[in-house]
Amino acid sequence: MDRKLDIELREELNEWVNRSISLFETTPYLDDITAIYPFETIRANRLSDNLQRAIVKAYNSVDPADLIRLLRDQVTRFPYDEPLWFLIKHFGKVEENNPGQLQRIRDRLRDFTAEEIIRKLEVPPELNTQIGPMFTVWTRKHFNLLEPEAFFQSEFGIHLLDASEEDAKTFVQKTLDQELDKRPDLVAKVNKTYVIGEAKWIGQPGGNQSKQVKEVLDFCKAGRGTVRRIGIIDGFPWAITKRNGKVINNKEAVAVQESPYDILSALLLEAYLEHLQ
Repeated sequence: MDRKLDIELREELNEWVNRSISLFETTPYLDDITAIYPFETIRANRLSDNLQRAIVKAYNSVDPADLIRLLRDQVTRFPYDEPLWFLIKHFGKVEENNPGQLQRIRDRLRDFTAEEIIRKLEVPPELNTQIGPMFTVWTRKHFNLLEPEAFFQSEFGIHLLDASEEDAKTFVQKTLDQELDKRPDLVAKVNKTYVIGEAKWIGQPGGNQSKQVKEVLDFCKAGRGTVRRIGIIDGFPWAITKRNGKVINNKEAVAVQESPYDILSALLLEAYLEHLQ
């Protein structure tokens, strides 16, 4: 992607973008960011010896339903991306009423050995499913929380909205008059100024990561009224040069770095909120 701004001079970059790039370049950024995103906590889900033996036994059973029933009752995930798994796991009589699909799934499972099925069940959850909760846990520990009424009435200090997913979404939609389909990752108030934000970890270019960058930029672009919208991005987009010294022109990095919006590392969130006081 062609750059419009001179990334070497950085004079035209958004202040918070510039500060985030500097963090990446001049500080132990990756060590520091793990205080917010503790990646070491994402570990394999080891199955007990008893469950492993039960899986091997069910795998070798002549009844094609034995293994499926065991997986339904004993594990939270399926060894592969099976589109009917949610229905089988959560709704009664699905197996009994659909023997053809049961046999199809059993045949698919036979493409793996019992040991391969166990290994697939032990794979850690996908990183993307963990990132949002990590950011939320960190903010709840790091900032003062107020329930909706007290949050609305507050006029001094930095506070975060303490509410359920649905109540927070309602507050943002109705009280703050913001068009959003879900609760933002951040709902804050600095004195009388409201700040909402979307947080993403962008580990590498391409694929779903590009979609997530676009979501953050679209979120900021759709700002309305006096409510401030910010993007909280960490990872790859703060890199400027490759190992060989060449400037990175990846579209995700360029889009973030040249954004006119307040996009910043979570490590700068406290400083950002403080500067609004």
